[in-house]
Amino acid sequence: MMLAATRSETPAESIPSVQNLAFTPSLSVGFLPAFRHQESGEVRLCQFSDGSISPIHLIDCLPSRWVRERDAEGRPSALIGAIEAGFLRGADFWSLRDLLHPRLDG
Repeated sequence: MMLAATRSETPAESIPSVQNLAFTPSLSVGFLPAFRHQESGEVRLCQFSDGSISPIHLIDCLPSRWVRERDAEGRPSALIGAIEAGFLRGADFWSLRDLLHPRLDG
């Protein structure tokens, strides 16, 4: 079932940051914070520096090519315009717009 027209239909196994991650039960249910590159369709889960999944949106572990600016310590402070925040639910990326009118588990 198509949940929203703007959602990505990219299978989870093709999302690089999702491969081989051990999901905890509390994080594997529901929506996981993620970012998507609007031009390439690449989706990345938000992660801590140790590779564990973050429960909040973080930009620290995103690919360097997604970063527009860094602060004095070299940490990302701004992303390029093609990056959008959202959530990964199963294999589907939900933009923040998609969450305004969700059609869940029809």
